[in-house]
Amino acid sequence: MMKKISALLILLLIFHLNSVAQTNEIVGPAFIDSAKVVKSGALTKDNLIPSSKKPKLYNPRNRGINKVVPGKGLPKTTDAALQSKMGDIPVKAPVLTFDGAVTRSTPSDPTGAVGRDYYVNAWNSEFAIWDKSGNVVVPESSLASIGGTFTNETDGDPIVFYDESADRFVLMQFSTENGSTPPALLFAVAQGPDPVNSGWYTYRFDLEDLPDYPKISVWNDGYYITTNKNARAPQGEEVVFVLERDRMLQGSDDVRILGFSLPGIRNNGFYSPAGFSVVGRNLPPPGNAPIIYLQDDEWVGVNQDHLKLWLINVDWTSLGNSTIAESQEITNGISPFDATFDGGSFQNLPQPGEAVDIDALQGAMMYMTQYRRFSGYNSVVMNFVVDVEPSPAKHAGIRWYELRQQADGQPWTVYQEGTYAPDGSDRFSGSIGIDQRGNIGMGFTVVNDDPSKPVFPSIRYTGRFANDPLGTMTVEEQSIVEGDSPQPRPEGRYGDYAHLSIDPVDGITFWHNAEYFRGTDRVNKVGVFSFSATEPNDVGAVSLISPQDATLTTAEQISVRIRNYGLNPQSNFEVSYSINGGPQVTEIFTESIGPESFATFTFDETADLSNVGETYTITFSTNLVNDSNNNNNSIDTQVRNLPPRDVGVVSIDSPETSEDLTANETITITIENFGGEPQQDIPVSYQIGNNTFVNETYNQVLPVGEIAVYTFNQTANFEGSGRYSITATTNLSEDFDPTNDSITESIVNLNCIPDGSDCSAGDGIFYFELGDFLNERIPCTTGYIDFSKGSTDLDRSVGEYTVTVKTNFAEDDVEKFSLWIDFNDNAVFEDEERLITSEVIPEEDRAFSYDFTIPSNAKLGQHLLRIRAGDTSFSGDLNDPCSVMQYGTTHDYSVNIIDDTLDPEDLILNEADLVVVSYGNNIYRAIMETNYDEPLRITVHNVLGQKLIENQIVNERGDAYVYEIDMSYAAPGVYLLRVGTRDFGKVERFIVK
Repeated sequence: MMKKISALLILLLIFHLNSVAQTNEIVGPAFIDSAKVVKSGALTKDNLIPSSKKPKLYNPRNRGINKVVPGKGLPKTTDAALQSKMGDIPVKAPVLTFDGAVTRSTPSDPTGAVGRDYYVNAWNSEFAIWDKSGNVVVPESSLASIGGTFTNETDGDPIVFYDESADRFVLMQFSTENGSTPPALLFAVAQGPDPVNSGWYTYRFDLEDLPDYPKISVWNDGYYITTNKNARAPQGEEVVFVLERDRMLQGSDDVRILGFSLPGIRNNGFYSPAGFSVVGRNLPPPGNAPIIYLQDDEWVGVNQDHLKLWLINVDWTSLGNSTIAESQEITNGISPFDATFDGGSFQNLPQPGEAVDIDALQGAMMYMTQYRRFSGYNSVVMNFVVDVEPSPAKHAGIRWYELRQQADGQPWTVYQEGTYAPDGSDRFSGSIGIDQRGNIGMGFTVVNDDPSKPVFPSIRYTGRFANDPLGTMTVEEQSIVEGDSPQPRPEGRYGDYAHLSIDPVDGITFWHNAEYFRGTDRVNKVGVFSFSATEPNDVGAVSLISPQDATLTTAEQISVRIRNYGLNPQSNFEVSYSINGGPQVTEIFTESIGPESFATFTFDETADLSNVGETYTITFSTNLVNDSNNNNNSIDTQVRNLPPRDVGVVSIDSPETSEDLTANETITITIENFGGEPQQDIPVSYQIGNNTFVNETYNQVLPVGEIAVYTFNQTANFEGSGRYSITATTNLSEDFDPTNDSITESIVNLNCIPDGSDCSAGDGIFYFELGDFLNERIPCTTGYIDFSKGSTDLDRSVGEYTVTVKTNFAEDDVEKFSLWIDFNDNAVFEDEERLITSEVIPEEDRAFSYDFTIPSNAKLGQHLLRIRAGDTSFSGDLNDPCSVMQYGTTHDYSVNIIDDTLDPEDLILNEADLVVVSYGNNIYRAIMETNYDEPLRITVHNVLGQKLIENQIVNERGDAYVYEIDMSYAAPGVYLLRVGTRDFGKVERFIVK
């Protein structure tokens, strides 16, 4: 019988580990239950239920109500662990790729594991089995085909797991509540090593709440399951479960399940901790099973980025003695990270073209977290997505770790960390593993919306060897498959995860499974790769160390990096180079280079590379007798003889387009030495518009190929709203290439309450009528007035509406107006939201009516409306909603989009009142009074359209939704807050001072 139990043991301990002092709470199980076994037979043609191929939108990931503090947290600069250049070790392409699934289930949830003879793959909500040559053994079939407790259970979030120590496959999925049937975790354990013919033991573990996003790991004494269950209160409810592994492998009845809370955890609404999962046959001793989760200092209650570790000790003899304890908060060796995108939203990364942004899968320790035992230490690898740059534009990279433990029971420490983002593309949805030699492989997804080099969601991999420089993925990135279309659904769902496993036969081959798109199909692609040494004798060329691009001479030394890709040490082999295909210079490498190791070789004979401006092709190669792989023996590298003096400006870094820019803005630029010699005392200058140049000098040494950031001493005046042109220049004497000396950029002072237009001559709108709005005799004031406190209903099912306006000045058809409605509630009036564009108001003091259309898919609820009018023959852009016109006015109103087909729930929300109340010290409270009781979404945007907060809000009082917002770290300015469903909401503007 399922039962909840109170915590049996609460102890408060204070101790110091390798990180920070903390209070460590120990609690007992919060949940105990058991399940009976239901056996099923072999998978045969007679019992397989065919794939339905029916498109299905699977359960959205549950969201809690923990909060982001906008502007809080580190880093404020580029990620300190960033690897910004791709590895240069060439490796073989994948040895095998095949489509694991072709589905229209959204998302597909790709998962798969390799065993001794089979690869078992699953997705929402089906599975298939292949042999290890990529041949189908069991065709794609419903998960209900497993039989037993899986019969008629196909709710989703499957995980396939291979328990190497037991040589068994495990299948897991959740089941949602259905009538009298409670939500549950469903397990199928193969009765023997053969998942096709052995039959299955199946179990249904009933729970009180949906175990969202479950992930399985194996430890000596149990199968450990982490979930996103009880996302609103993860500290007080069971979110981690332990199952009796030994008895499940035997197919025993009454297999027990324990549930534990995670004391002290913080999250950002959605979360996914991870259990350490053993790879290899060598299991750890029972007990001290680790659970780990990231803690981002942008979240409420987290003051420093760290990894938080819990230890679970299960006593299967006396269940009440089982405990989970806060163990470590690892801060040493942790570079600050930003693991929050768009305030917690599920739409983050842009795709090429007009496709919706896709989910970066934030807040999750990505599956799997692989633990392996080595001689003298234990190791675990893990990864999660981060934003690697502090700029408004997001740049997703993968933060990865290897932690080590010197002996069982000892603290875990950071052995190495890195953030993999080697170019401008976004990388996310990683899955990482460590092979039996300590080499690390990592598969991931790449996307880039740059029109000049677009990348649809594509699957790639990289890696590193055990003795490579720490913190770097040294393997040259390889492709498993390049996508040819974007994620097609409006929800932006991706994945929701990927899955990399390691072949138990050789211990060095990685099998990675992830999602990409072909038209409207979601395809799970399996890629099999290995870069560990498999041949005894294999030496190859890696890279040219010197010379690099510089001012070169007639006697340049040639230094190269070579690698032993084989299993045997090597020495006394030939190394050669040639210039532009000319005569070959051959010398002997006489030292010894160990297996899977690098060495540097410098030739005695120098090369003449003295022709200024010429690009030389240097070919170098190795020639090992009995080399088993000649494909890696030679590489071509280009080196340019640079002119001595060539410096230019590559970017203007500040100020940036913003609101409320001042009369004393700092000008910061980045300059680069394109030449071949270090430079010092570089003249630099800037100009605002046609004003006089400001001339200063960069006094430090700028090395060849390096960049430097320079901040001018003299500030600039951007106080007036509008667009400014900034030109920055270097003025180095005898500069070789003047085309790179100067750069011009525009910024806008986005005072998006655009005061300052002159309406004293009658320019602008002085009468406005729309729906229930009748605004007569509008005063001139400063050219801007906020009328957004009132609202009028616009029925989107009606479609066409008429707005009536008057102006007090009209001449030569230059008095025009435009109108926007901010349908996406991001505080930005975008071009696609402009419903009227530059319509002429032909006469003054006379009302003119104009029609516009509400889109049929317009979001229901309250939105801002902006109307602007003015004399377009003077300065100021009428259709730039933030520009201050020389002559004109700008007004804001609120409109409420309704529909005759509104659900009763939306009608209730339509009657609700939303206010934002300041409590001082930049603490605000959003209050929406209503008796509506379903969870709603709350978002906060700034005037640049950046989403700073997205979370769930609940009506805990019964008569109002209340949400407190800490804006003490946020920049002063105007913000837009919305509360509602995805389709219907109320909007309120508030100001942070």
